[in-house]
Amino acid sequence: MAKSKKWDPALSKHENDDFTTWELPKGTIARLGQGRIHKNITPSPDGKYFLVPSDIGVWWYDMNTMTPVDLWDTDRGYISTVSFSPNGKWLATDDGDGLVKVWDVHKRVCISQMERDEDEKPYNSASKLVFSNDSKHLAVSSRRDYILYIWNVETGERTAKFHDNTNYRWWPFLLRPIAFSPDDSLVACTMPDESLFAYADRSNTIRTDQHSSNYIAVWNIKTGEQLTCISDLPDFVYSLSFSPSGDFLASGGRDGTVRVWSVENWELQHTYQNYGTERKQVFYTSEGVLYGLEMFDDEFVVWDIVKGEKFNCYREEYSVFQGQHVPKGTPYVSEAERPPEFIKWTTGDTKPSLCANLHTGVPFSLVFSSDGKTLAGGYWSIDAKVMLWLWDAKQHSSPPTAINLPGGDYNVSVSSDGRIFATGRDGEAAKVWEIGNTETLVATYTLPEQDRTDTEQERQVSTAAFAHKKNLIACGDSDGMLYVWDVEQQRLRHKHKAHDGWIKNLMFSPDEKFLFSVRSTGPVAYLWYVESGEQIESFPVKCEFIAFSPCSTLIAIGMGRDIQIWCIEQGETILNIPLPRESWMPFALSFSPCGKYLASGAWWKRGFGMKKCPVHLWDVASGENIVAFRGGHPSDVQCVAFSPDGKILASGGYDGTILLWDLKPYINS
Repeated sequence: MAKSKKWDPALSKHENDDFTTWELPKGTIARLGQGRIHKNITPSPDGKYFLVPSDIGVWWYDMNTMTPVDLWDTDRGYISTVSFSPNGKWLATDDGDGLVKVWDVHKRVCISQMERDEDEKPYNSASKLVFSNDSKHLAVSSRRDYILYIWNVETGERTAKFHDNTNYRWWPFLLRPIAFSPDDSLVACTMPDESLFAYADRSNTIRTDQHSSNYIAVWNIKTGEQLTCISDLPDFVYSLSFSPSGDFLASGGRDGTVRVWSVENWELQHTYQNYGTERKQVFYTSEGVLYGLEMFDDEFVVWDIVKGEKFNCYREEYSVFQGQHVPKGTPYVSEAERPPEFIKWTTGDTKPSLCANLHTGVPFSLVFSSDGKTLAGGYWSIDAKVMLWLWDAKQHSSPPTAINLPGGDYNVSVSSDGRIFATGRDGEAAKVWEIGNTETLVATYTLPEQDRTDTEQERQVSTAAFAHKKNLIACGDSDGMLYVWDVEQQRLRHKHKAHDGWIKNLMFSPDEKFLFSVRSTGPVAYLWYVESGEQIESFPVKCEFIAFSPCSTLIAIGMGRDIQIWCIEQGETILNIPLPRESWMPFALSFSPCGKYLASGAWWKRGFGMKKCPVHLWDVASGENIVAFRGGHPSDVQCVAFSPDGKILASGGYDGTILLWDLKPYINS
């Protein structure tokens, strides 16, 4: 970046600091949570900001205060990675449809867009975006195929496409680092080797988690010639870096090994081992010193690879590993999931400073408190400790309360006397907690010892539900067994072999007379009497989700392409609501407190031209669609819930946010 010109990004002038109101879709009051993030945090060219790619867009944070200052590129969302050009003029982003955009940072204008070929779009999530050293070209690698694209930054025209002679894909997603040589004549990228073809299924998807990216291909960009294919790598390549002279290429392995090759003949020059066992981020300084970085939540470890010296503090010269656009001494920011925090290292630090953020996990269960002041959410996130968040439903900018509980998959509910409960699973036990000023374990049911099987998969609780008034726990397990436990009398009311496999969902009716069970896979769901344990009805068509009406007389059943309203007394479907194509697979359903309205939200589907998943409000009596809220969640709608007065609808998405929709224009008070 040129030092003579002030770097001045075109940030929005927001009316207030309440980021819950920034870039909201039409019809929403607020957004709770800032969206899941993908760890590719990037500092700005002046070191004053850092950018966080998230499922709802690109967040700009002030480096000093660690607070959000702006939100960009929310049109599609699902931003997996971002990158600044070395000259500081351009910002590249990649969205959920594989559309790569290049932004003029000083004008906040998208100057070019790049799309993958049509047949490659189902595998379009970008792994890395890397600008050439002269800032004229952008290289893009994918997480799930072999292909490497290079585009002209200003025109969006394709300069090169490497390794397109095979249609093989791989699973799961992989990190595929890219490196340009100093003169931009060469580009290196990791590629899986041909031995993996033996693991391909009928769809040409490679399904193995071993040695999936263990060779390095190097091309001449101008001629398109592949100069070498380095294949004698025993482990996953985590990073690549050319030396400033262009004479060497270094790689960092997942096992901590660093290797250096000669660019002249591509022969291995050095192998450095025993420098830790973590993934190595290798980088050269402008003086040609080779370093290897290891990152932990509370430790910053850098090795001088050649000298074998270890440093445990953040030094000024290390900032170069964040990119050529970064000035010396720029702090380094990373992300920790448990709980969601930013980890910030500044020059001289041996321990980082921590700052909480609201990039939460995925809300899959929501409920308002009886007074409507609190919105409780049960959350899911890989390895996350925060299982519940309590949000202020009136003062949206107030910091929420994070609650850590053992186990996971906690569904939240409210009793008739206003208490909030969380019911989840913890290994072979179902647990119920009362949530208030403190968390109190009020009930536990453990699977019977004598019912354990000798199958390879360890038997566990798969789902649980709690009946507040009758003090009952319904518990399903991985073998398809259904248990109903009387908490007060400490006895088993009922035990059934209800399903052939994993029970996905259990739900009590509001009057607690009925229990609905849904199998994880396959077409069978059942309705049961709670008192007798007798089966009332079976539903042979696969249902995605169900909801009871407040009076416990109706059940809304999401059936894939429609919603059926089933009357318990009549024992039949009384209304069928066909769904528009964009709303198939309704995994989120909820009746309004008055029972007149039904809300639904669906999973996102590739190939339908969808940017965001709609949330629908239906008239229960007629099946009429009252309103479809669009422009909200960029991925699956996981849950919906009405406020007690029915004037607000909360929707939780896989993007890690909760949107509050204003229903007052659409309902009869």
